[in-house]
Amino acid sequence: MEKIKPKELHLDSVKGATAMGKLLHEKIFLLKHTGVDSKIFQVWKSKGLVDFIERGKWVRLNLVEYLWLRVLETMRKFGCSVKLMKALYDDLFTKAFEEDLAAKNLKSRYDYYNNLSKVRSLTKDESELLEAMQYVYDYPQLGIQFRYETSYFSELVQGCLSYLVEAGLYIFEDETFIKFILPPDGTREEQITDFSISKPHLYIPLSNYILEFIADEEKDNFLTSSGLLNDDEYRVIKEIRNENVKSIKITFKENERKIEKIECDQKGLIKGDDAKKVMHLLGLKNYSGIELNTRDGKTLSFTYTEKKIF
Repeated sequence: MEKIKPKELHLDSVKGATAMGKLLHEKIFLLKHTGVDSKIFQVWKSKGLVDFIERGKWVRLNLVEYLWLRVLETMRKFGCSVKLMKALYDDLFTKAFEEDLAAKNLKSRYDYYNNLSKVRSLTKDESELLEAMQYVYDYPQLGIQFRYETSYFSELVQGCLSYLVEAGLYIFEDETFIKFILPPDGTREEQITDFSISKPHLYIPLSNYILEFIADEEKDNFLTSSGLLNDDEYRVIKEIRNENVKSIKITFKENERKIEKIECDQKGLIKGDDAKKVMHLLGLKNYSGIELNTRDGKTLSFTYTEKKIF
C-alpha cells in the first residue's frame, strides 16, 4: 500500500476518492491478524456471515473485511447469537448489494455536482469528479466492482476515517440494532435517532479496532501507510517499542494546563499501562504537544493543532 496522507481521505476529489478506495479495499491483512480462530471463521463462513470474502486456501482481507471480523468476534465474546450476527450481516451487506447502494450513491453525487454546475462554475476537483462519474455511467461494467465493495458497513468505516468522527453499532437486548455516524465537530448537523440509548445495549465503536493498529507491531505496514499517524507520532511509538525512551512529556489538548510526564525505569522500559496511554493519545490526537527524550540523548518535540480523530 502506498502511503496515504490524512488530508487526502476526502471524497471531494478524484485523488481523495481513489486514496479512500485503496485504504478500504486493498487486501493486505491475513486471518491471523484479526485474532479470530480459523475454526470459528469456518463456522461463520458456513453460516453466511462472511460471504463477501473470496474463496481460497489463503484468506486475504481488506480493511472493511478485517473490521467486520473484529465486530463479529466482539459479538461472539458478548454471547450474541449467530442468528443476530446473520441479521446484522444481511442488514449491512446483503441489503446494500440487493439495493445496489453503490449505484444510488453514484447517482446522488452525480446529480449534486451536475446541479451545482448549473449554479456556479465547478472547481477543478469538482469537474474531474463529475467527469469520472460520467465515465462510470458510460461504461456500466465498471460499476460491478463498486457494487460488490459498497455496503452500509463500508460506509460506516469510510465516514469514520473521512470525517474523523466516531461510527459504529448499538445492539439491544431484544436483538434489534442500529448503526451510527456522529456528525463532524463544528457543524450544525445533529444526530437524529429513533431509539433511546438509556436502554441496555452493547456499544461497538469502530475507532476501538482502528486504534488497535497503533499498539500492534505486526500491523506496522498498514499503520505507516494509512496516515493514521504522522512521522513524529510513529517515531514515538517506535522508540517505546525499542525501549529507548528516557521520558515523555505530554500536554493535553482538552486542558492546556494539564501536563503529564512519564518516565521509564532503569532498564529503559515504560510501564505497560503508561505505554498504552501514550499510544492511545497519539491515535486519538488528544494532545497539543509532546516532548520525547531518548536514552541515546536525542530529543523530539512537536505539536498537534488539528482536531482529534475520535
